[in-house]
Amino acid sequence: MGAEKLRAHLAQLPWKAIFQRLPGFSLICLIPFAFLGPVYLPAIFGLYYFSLHLAFLLNNIRSAYGMYIAYTNAKLYSVTDWVKKYCQDTGTVNGSDTTHDLPYDNVLHVIILPNYKENMDTLHETLDVLASHSRAITQYKICLAMEETEAGADDKAQGLMKHYASQFYEITYTLHPAGRPGEIRGKSSNVAWAAQQMALRSGGGLDGRHEHEIITVMDADTCFAEDYFAAVTYHYTTALPSQRRIMMFAPCTLFDRNSSNVPVFVRVTDMFWCIGVISNLYPSSSIKIPCSAYSVSMELAIAVNFWDAGPEAIGEDMHMYLKCFFATQGRVIVKSIFSPASQCNVEGTGTGVKGYLSGLHARYDQAKRHLWGSLDTGYTLRRSLMSVLAPGSEPTLPMRTSNGGNKYGKDASHDAKLAKSDPHASTSRTPEPYSFWVWAELIHRLLESHILMGHLFVLIIVSALILPIRSSFSYSVAAYFWGYLSSDPVHPYVELALNISFWTRMSIVVPNVVMIWYYERYHSWCGFERWELQEKQAQQERMASAVPSQTLAVPLPTSMENRRVDSALSLVEPSAIRSAPLHEKTELPAIASSHGTNLRVQHLGRRSQLRSSRQYPRNLLDWFTIPVAGFLFYVCPQFHAQMTHLFTERLDYKVAAKPTLKKESERVPLMNVVVDEMSQPKVEYAKEHVPLGRPVRGAAKLDLGLGMNVMQMKDVLGEVLAGEKLETPRLRGGDVKVPINAPPASVTAVAVEGW
Repeated sequence: MGAEKLRAHLAQLPWKAIFQRLPGFSLICLIPFAFLGPVYLPAIFGLYYFSLHLAFLLNNIRSAYGMYIAYTNAKLYSVTDWVKKYCQDTGTVNGSDTTHDLPYDNVLHVIILPNYKENMDTLHETLDVLASHSRAITQYKICLAMEETEAGADDKAQGLMKHYASQFYEITYTLHPAGRPGEIRGKSSNVAWAAQQMALRSGGGLDGRHEHEIITVMDADTCFAEDYFAAVTYHYTTALPSQRRIMMFAPCTLFDRNSSNVPVFVRVTDMFWCIGVISNLYPSSSIKIPCSAYSVSMELAIAVNFWDAGPEAIGEDMHMYLKCFFATQGRVIVKSIFSPASQCNVEGTGTGVKGYLSGLHARYDQAKRHLWGSLDTGYTLRRSLMSVLAPGSEPTLPMRTSNGGNKYGKDASHDAKLAKSDPHASTSRTPEPYSFWVWAELIHRLLESHILMGHLFVLIIVSALILPIRSSFSYSVAAYFWGYLSSDPVHPYVELALNISFWTRMSIVVPNVVMIWYYERYHSWCGFERWELQEKQAQQERMASAVPSQTLAVPLPTSMENRRVDSALSLVEPSAIRSAPLHEKTELPAIASSHGTNLRVQHLGRRSQLRSSRQYPRNLLDWFTIPVAGFLFYVCPQFHAQMTHLFTERLDYKVAAKPTLKKESERVPLMNVVVDEMSQPKVEYAKEHVPLGRPVRGAAKLDLGLGMNVMQMKDVLGEVLAGEKLETPRLRGGDVKVPINAPPASVTAVAVEGW
């Protein structure tokens, strides 16, 4: 009875405030420990010093392994026909076959785009990419999550809805009210409101059936290839029905859009941020924390009462994962998706030195916001402690209904039948509540994210300054300062720890080389090679389906008549490429021979307008800036955020500046090729620019290109059917060839991608 009273009393303590300040308090304690520990606590100092180095080594080994897994699986995801694989694993005929409890075609993706004062061209870019996916019209429900505090948000959203109304299953918007009690401005509160509104509008409200809906949260400038949603749908539909309601999906990330336009320290920081995300996504990992863009089943979102919206949830991605982890008692199933979220680096304003410094400042603000997420370490410790002191004080999800079945009316025999399918289809059973080791791994990952680098940096710098180890480059300086601390020599335990730790740091070079090697290949494949393969395949399909009937051709310029045309790039005079300014040259890296000649990617959709390649050997120089970048954008923001947490948990949220895309008025306008039976083709300029990338499919296809203004074009896109007007073409090609027997006044359209 006394123990129960003690537990009840302890549960009433303000643990949230205590744990909020714990990381900052540890930094305060670290400083005197770094100076006095070698003198008065040599064994503890030596052990802690070496433990940090060992943890850092293991982190780098895991990162190298994670990059290998990400690269190999990214290729696998690009070439996998997910609908075909679904049919093979479930024994169905097609995606709409109802013999399976959740047909592939029945899944709806609720895609939430939180945005605040985003440039319209950025939103158009993201929506154009999504609209180019072959299942956008049947499976994508777009939610433009607007903020009430943005002037004109209503008009902005309604304009986008009107523009894209015919290109998605549904497109709508929500307006997040300002000043709701307990909320802060930011992505978490906006997403929470939007997700709740979307749940209320479909499936009979919060109490209805939502097992066919998956929420995807993505930033306004994030772009996904089609295989991301295809893979998510596959993993979701082939999972056991009892598992679907506790599923999340975590993609890897890639900064491949504007990285060549930002300072090298910003670029390499985001490269390591990407690697850090990937390092926890390998399939056997017990802890998979999503970052920035991710998906969660609507059932799970409703069950945990959506996203938290208070100051503690500033890092909404990690916080939502942790909320689901504890709500499901560690059972939450996170599937790694190796089709990356293509993202932009933050940018500053201005040009020259001012612009460079502005870019660094913008990245520091973003880093401070990221490290503000160290509040999640306190959140995890509090939830863990309360599960012991006051079990049941926080809501948890029942995994099954009382009759032993599951929510979807399927019995255990059905689950068992599905479990025999391909191991990729689902986890074998619904996991048991997490063990101590899973909890320990979670704590380890959080400490890596929020504690390790700052503590390691302080101890390395202080030990170099005050500990006179003869093998150290700073021996003379350290000997001087050591004299003020102690008249005795450095303790053998401390000297041993420093020597072993030095060689541990040196050994990190080996996994770093592996990590860098696979990162560069991963960047090349995901950012360029798979898209080039898609283009080559489209060319081969057009050649194979060419109609050998009599045609009328819009002639190419005389200088190009006798030259072979293999791609859109071939339509540009070589002299023009050579004489073009460096920033206007098109860099198309060759497809690595190791991919083989038979590799065939599935439809990826439209490629984003922005892209930044990494050219060897110049790209290797970036990696030498790691120490400076780590100090500027990890150690300093960590100290800044965690020391501020001693006084407040509220952060003045600032929207990170992102690159500005080519404005609609600056893009090459749509051109209509008008053909009738009696006249030669003529070219007319359309009044409005239309979005690119949406395929129009049909039995008869025309090989399409341009015979005018060829020198000004970077890409020609479109896939056409005679007699139709294309609003969003996506083909590349040579001459315009139109059958003589085409319907009178049939109109086809060609659009030129912004460049």
